[in-house]
Amino acid sequence: MRGRVAAQKKAPKISIGMPVYNGENSIKKAIESIIQQTFTDFELIISDNASIDGTESICIEYAAKDKRIRYVRQRMNLGAIANFQFVLDEAVGEYFMWAAADDIRSLDFLELNLTFLEKNKDFVASTSPVRFENNSFNAISMGCFSLDMDDFPERAVKFFTGWHANGRYYSLIRRNSLLGFCLTDCDILGGDWYLVLFLAKKGKLACVSKGELILGAAGVSNSTNIFARYNTNLLNFIIPFNRLFIKTEKLIARMPLSLRLLMYFSWIKLSYSALKLNLLWKLFPRKRKDK
Repeated sequence: MRGRVAAQKKAPKISIGMPVYNGENSIKKAIESIIQQTFTDFELIISDNASIDGTESICIEYAAKDKRIRYVRQRMNLGAIANFQFVLDEAVGEYFMWAAADDIRSLDFLELNLTFLEKNKDFVASTSPVRFENNSFNAISMGCFSLDMDDFPERAVKFFTGWHANGRYYSLIRRNSLLGFCLTDCDILGGDWYLVLFLAKKGKLACVSKGELILGAAGVSNSTNIFARYNTNLLNFIIPFNRLFIKTEKLIARMPLSLRLLMYFSWIKLSYSALKLNLLWKLFPRKRKDK
């Protein structure tokens, strides 16, 4: 199979997937923050989504210097979601982590989170505090508070307490917890939130107190244009997260009614917030912050 570690070769402990498209301005720093990690038993799978800038030459240069890097250039652009799926499908490590091509991790990120997961088998994922570039850390607004309750319903309700970024998407994850999850089936607004709920049903999710992940300021999640791709009809405009709600309903179907009602109330608040943002973007397009 493409790029697979040979059967006779020992698989790395961690597989890191870095999907990229036209990342020449940021990918050097992103790669450096990975290859300089204090924990070294990993593979870095870079999938170049047919970039038309200098991304290819940068990645080839790094792959030539570090055998832990596997660089794959796609013949045509697969689309962002399929490219994220590709690096997951190529992974062979016991643990997996997505790494965006404009994100920077503290050099102890892997060591800290792997150590936690090795000691706490009831947790399926762990991350360090997450913030956007040039912003301060806020666990609530970044959505990277720990979900350490014993029962899934309580974890689900806590995760949907309100509008927040999804800092934990780039957690270190037990790869077997992702089995059966298909990103391309979740190409919806809030699909990253659905992934977290899917994991939360498998076990607890942690945010350790040390280390750091800095998300690139130009990322989609830090943009007011986040709805544009999914505004394909009137329903998606009025209730931007309608498809997320439908998919999530299947996950919570067996939850106690009282907790399901809390989830529904959270969804109503979330829908209202999303509609306001959608209207603002439509009415004042010149004030968008997307890049």
